[in-house]
Amino acid sequence: MDNTFITRIILLFFFCPAVGICQMQDEASFSGTFVDAENGHPITDVLVRVAPEEIGRVYPDREFAHATATDAKGAFSLTIPNEPQTYYAFSLMVLHPRYQAKLLQQEMLLGKNKYDLGEITLRRTLSLRGNVSGTKNAAGLVVNLKMHNKSANFFRAAAPIEHAAKIDTAGNFHFAELYPIEYTLTVSQNDVIIAYVASVNPRKQAQVSVRIAKVETLRGKVVNAQERPIVGAQIYATRHSETPEGHDVVLAATQTDDAANFQIQVPETEARFLSLEVSKIGYFSRIYENVDIEKMPSIIPLEKGITVEGRVILPADVHLDAQYTVKVFPAYTQMELSLNPLALHKPFLSKSFPVTASAFIMDRLFAEKYTFYIVGDGISATGIDVDASMNSEDILIVADQPVKVLQGQVLWADTGKPIHNAIVSRSWYPWELHPHDMSITLDRFEVETDAEGKFKFSNLTEARYQLYIRAIHAVFEDTTEHYQRTLIHKQVEIPACGTGYRIYLGSRDGIPFAK
Repeated sequence: MDNTFITRIILLFFFCPAVGICQMQDEASFSGTFVDAENGHPITDVLVRVAPEEIGRVYPDREFAHATATDAKGAFSLTIPNEPQTYYAFSLMVLHPRYQAKLLQQEMLLGKNKYDLGEITLRRTLSLRGNVSGTKNAAGLVVNLKMHNKSANFFRAAAPIEHAAKIDTAGNFHFAELYPIEYTLTVSQNDVIIAYVASVNPRKQAQVSVRIAKVETLRGKVVNAQERPIVGAQIYATRHSETPEGHDVVLAATQTDDAANFQIQVPETEARFLSLEVSKIGYFSRIYENVDIEKMPSIIPLEKGITVEGRVILPADVHLDAQYTVKVFPAYTQMELSLNPLALHKPFLSKSFPVTASAFIMDRLFAEKYTFYIVGDGISATGIDVDASMNSEDILIVADQPVKVLQGQVLWADTGKPIHNAIVSRSWYPWELHPHDMSITLDRFEVETDAEGKFKFSNLTEARYQLYIRAIHAVFEDTTEHYQRTLIHKQVEIPACGTGYRIYLGSRDGIPFAK
């Protein structure tokens, strides 16, 4: 037999364990035990979810694709990917119906594939008991708790936002599985709020007493500018929060009858927290703030809005199943690009129409000047100034210009290598916003670069756009055996013209962009 072949077999035999270890290093196993923080007893059926964090990603992975549950001894074991040069840490989310959720993060070490987290304590969720007084019949009443907005995103993701409980015949109620945070409490009967408590915290109070407030009645009549009755007008009474973190609630709602009269009952509320809104399709809504019910006018006039009719000419290649949207802005609106999520110059009015219908109608406008914009998939945004008070004929908006693409490649300035998983956020113009937009809805203006560092924004109007680019520069330090991660960010402004751009990030930064 060939001696070389025998030697290879012997070497393979001796090195198999080492190879096995190397393969295992591509996976990381986690173990630990969960115990009650009060008595130290093990907790069974704890849901343990793990997400590995990638070295080069700006945003951490929060999909938690790997999960298991603790056994009768409170122990768990779980294996996740641990590919070299890919992951640097892991996040562990712990969930149990009777315990407060917990989020842990630990850095992963190169070459290490076993992590014993030891004993992890969990605190029990809290309870809140209460009693409702001031009513002769408590049957059918419902108590609702809603988490305040100031609670951390972690709590908002892991804990129920709202809780509801029925009141028994003695007026008692009970909540479990609560967190040590602020809640707004309301008591309702037949979907009408009859008691409001701005803030309760089960960490500070295990018992709460709620007294049904005295009910006040507001009566009135809704008419138009000619003092003719408006039937079917909607009336909403709202109790506003005392703090920015709390919640506003609609105390009661009704509508005008056949004679345009209404009657609405609301719990006694300080005038500074009470508002009344009166609305009707085709009319401008009227909102009364700081409502003192005794001083409210008995006659509420609504002004009928002005209607503007128009026609559009769209690109010939627009898909017949698509829609176009007419967005209306006050004439003084600054139609400038922005990357600031708090600077939302949203449209005053927005309506969509099928592209097969060239005619549109916009109603409920004041006798003022506006800017109308036509937008949609495959439609380059086109605006026209409109004076609603002077409009006597159909307006015509020609929106047949082709849309553009903004695309490019992000590279490291020092090496010229592409940066994958970089976050590219682009600015927006007011015509791209919706009336309901908030800062958390603007992620649609953000993309992630691919393996070649490329990104692309489509369906744009020909204009200049700002780009805000963020990437992670990770360097492994031999002395600490950890990755030193640095967030590199840069802002540039370039036009959308279909040509690809090269954008460099790094210590030297190269040039802002190049065609």
